[in-house]
Parts: sequence; structure tokens; C-alpha cells
Amino acid sequence: MPRALRSTVSWTTAVARRAIARRRASGRAASTATTREAQRVLVLTGPTGVGKSSVAIEIASRATRGRFEIVSCDSVQIYKGLDVGSGKVTREQRGRATHHMLDERDARVESEEYDAAAYYDDCVRTLREIRDRGNVAIVVGGAGMYLKWLTDGKPTAPASTSETRERAAREIGEARERGGWRAACDALVGLGDEDTARGLSENDWYRLTRAYEILLASGRTVSSYDRASPDERFDFRCFFLSAPRVELYRKIDERVENMILNGIMDEAAWLLDAGIAPGGNVAARAIGYRQAMEYLAKARAKDIDVSADTLLELLKEIQGLNRAYAKRQFTWFRGESKYLWIDASSSCEDIARRVLTEFECDEHHAGGEQMADVSKEELEVLKRYRPHLSVLSDASAMERVLDRIRALI
Repeated sequence: MPRALRSTVSWTTAVARRAIARRRASGRAASTATTREAQRVLVLTGPTGVGKSSVAIEIASRATRGRFEIVSCDSVQIYKGLDVGSGKVTREQRGRATHHMLDERDARVESEEYDAAAYYDDCVRTLREIRDRGNVAIVVGGAGMYLKWLTDGKPTAPASTSETRERAAREIGEARERGGWRAACDALVGLGDEDTARGLSENDWYRLTRAYEILLASGRTVSSYDRASPDERFDFRCFFLSAPRVELYRKIDERVENMILNGIMDEAAWLLDAGIAPGGNVAARAIGYRQAMEYLAKARAKDIDVSADTLLELLKEIQGLNRAYAKRQFTWFRGESKYLWIDASSSCEDIARRVLTEFECDEHHAGGEQMADVSKEELEVLKRYRPHLSVLSDASAMERVLDRIRALI
């Protein structure tokens, strides 16, 4: 290995190890509320496709009837009519436990921009109502920023704007092209925030870019801003469901195939027919929906043919974006100190039993994020990873989907 590359690997590895060590030290007995009167809230997250909703429902069904109520934490499931592409729980699943914060907004409104601040207000209100009924909430979903606001409190740093966000993304992107993660961190150091740059886990691009944006907007570092305290009436017990990457990626790929088979194209057409352009609002920017809308828009304009080849290209694109999103979720939650990581490769029943046992302990102990580490052998397998057709390998299933898409054009 060239000396420069060895130096870069050594630097980034050392930074990542120091960051993890600090989080482990601060995460033990990590409970955000300090009083015995605080109501416990079970927070369940993990990468897309890992099975969070099924585990939450299993936990709820194991407890005394009516004790647990499930609160969604998803930026798309909040919208009515977007069921297939968001992986929303079915009506049958909702019958097994009370669910909240599903189907509450209208995605057909172009100005509809549901964000972390709106989620915080709605979720806290819902948690209080559940507490007042004498029940316990399970907050389940993979929206990292929503969960951070909920468990840590609203930040006081300046809000992101399209102008500062685009400039930060452009300048960090340029640094990334010059020299990868280390060069991007150096750009943040050069702007004046060495502490954040040296404390981030490697490849935590969101936090790096956001820290850069805050400096651009205010001239102040992230650490100079206070974060409002979380609602002290809640004791958030946080769990991250983890799974081996290849196993997870196979699940994600099959899940996307089923979305194509079961109606995401209809939901995308529904948005287009309401006058929403691809990327026009939060729902139309979501992974899967944006790409499906773009495909339909091109087909309607006769720019592409509706065929097995073009549909498989769409499928491959959405699968790749979902796998990349899962990877970002691993990175994001490694940067959070309050989560206990749970191996989700066993049965749903076993996972639910483990989470429930830990939730009922007197103290909540965080840690275990090392299970997200990828060995050299796994890395080689991931480099060779290619998705395999599952349900759409059946010619009749493929033709049914194509016929349905043609009817939507």
C-alpha cells in the first residue's frame, strides 16, 4: 500500500476509534430522563428492510393487551395513499396493535414539506396522550434526524436553507473529489471547526456537511449551539436492530421487487396525476417514488419504452439507492450514543423478547455498535455483490407489471 494511502487509512481509522470510544463511554447507562417519574418510551430503529415494524408489533402483542401503542417515525408513512413504496404496515398488522402517525398528511399538496420540527411537535403530543391513557409508546422507524430531535430536543442552530445546503454540499463534494473523507474533514477544519471534524465517524457525510453549512450560515461551530433539552417526562430507551450487510441487502432487493409488483407505480402515477413533479415535495423526493415518477413521466412523454429492460433498469436503480440508504443509516446511528445495538439476524420472536427484556431493566445500557464493523472478508463479498431477481424472474409476473404500467401511461 502506498505510504500516502497508509497514512490516510491510519488517520481515519484512529479518528473513528476515538469517536466510538467516546460514545461508548458516554452511552453506558444512557437514559435521557433522570427522574423516576419519567415515562419510559421504547425507541426502535435500524436500517431499511431490517424488520423494525414486525418486531414492534411482536413486542406489542407480547405485553398485556393495550399496554403498548406504536408511533411511526417515517418521513413518508405520514402521508395518505403512499403505502407500498413506504413499506407501511398493512391493515391486518394495524389490527394487532394501535398505530399512530400514519396517513395524517396529504402528499398531493405541492407545498407539503413535513420536517423534523413538525414531527417533534406531533410526536411529543402523541406520546403525552399515550402516557395519559396509562400505556407505553414504541416509536419505530428509520428517520435518524426525526429521532435525534425527539430524544435530544430541538436544536438552536440555524435552520437549513436551500442556498446554504446547496453551497455546503457543493464545497464538501469538491473536497471529497480531491481527497475523500480526510480532505472533506480538512475543509471543515479550514473553515474553523476542528473539534467536529476530528470527532465524526468516518463517512458520516450528513453530519460533516451540516456542520459545514452551520459555519457558512452563522460563522459559529456546531458545539457553540445549545440543544433544547428533551421532554423530561420521557425516558427514551433506544435500540438499533442490526443485520449482516449481505443478508440485509438481499432482503432490501427482494423488498423493492415486491414494491414494483404490488403497486408503487400506481402510487407514483397518483402523485403525477395530482400535478406533483418528481422531487416536487417530500413525498416526491423519497427513494422509490421519485424514480418511479421519473420513469412514468418519461414513458408518458414517449422518451422511453415500457419494457422489461427499462423496468429492470428502474428496479436496479431503486435497489441501489435503498442499499446506499441502509449504509448511511448504519453510519448515522454509530454517531448516536444512546442506542443499544441488537443482532436482528434471529427470529422476530427472539428479537422482540431480547428488546423487551432490555427495555424493562432498571437502567438502559447503550453500546454494541461494533457489530456494524465490516471485516475484510465481508468487504470483498460486498464488492462483488450483485442483486438477483426473485419475484420478477417469473415471466408472467413481469408481464403483469408491464401491462399495469402501460395502463398508467
